[in-house]
Amino acid sequence: MAAAVAVGRFGIATGSYVAERDDWARAIGRARAESWRWVELTAMRGRLATLVDFLTNGDDLLVGFERVSVHAPVANAGDPAAVVETLEPYPFDVVLHPDVYGEEPACARLGVRAVFENMDVAKGFGRGADDLGTVLAAFPDAGFCLDVAHVWTNDRTLALGHELLDVFGDRLRQVHVSGIEPDGTHRTTTAADLALYEPLLARCEHVPWLLEAELGDDVR
Repeated sequence: MAAAVAVGRFGIATGSYVAERDDWARAIGRARAESWRWVELTAMRGRLATLVDFLTNGDDLLVGFERVSVHAPVANAGDPAAVVETLEPYPFDVVLHPDVYGEEPACARLGVRAVFENMDVAKGFGRGADDLGTVLAAFPDAGFCLDVAHVWTNDRTLALGHELLDVFGDRLRQVHVSGIEPDGTHRTTTAADLALYEPLLARCEHVPWLLEAELGDDVR
């Protein structure tokens, strides 16, 4: 992919930043300076209280992005119902891990803003179509987030990704993209990664692509 395509087709998840990820204003400021179209607020690691403070006092920094989503906490998430209650008032899609939130009835209150993501090889639930089908059947208004890197950790051929799109493509809301190690550890997203993912991404051009790891120098 050429650099122009990389910039134009992608948004950024704040969790992809290292120096700024614990400072919402700095992370969003950097995303604005880099002219990303879409931004995902990554509250995965128990950072919900600081996010709420930011949304209360600094959400003017979000003006101008075409779409904003929130990744709900996973590590140190606390009570899933309480997380949903906290995020419910804000007008953003909420990305949810099915192994944490898939059986939480409160997610129904998010309606179409609930977006369940396929999991990586390290997770015991939520990796394939059967698990996700159970969750999405329980929340018929919810959407689907395809994480192409998570797919790769489970299936090097990426056939699993095509299966997920075949089954849930009509509910696809966004895509997560990153470089990744076999154990699920995210790393810089390279040109080789994007070339590998291209057949899946080609089926997802109608939704935002969010980088969960920054682009490497070879694709800038």
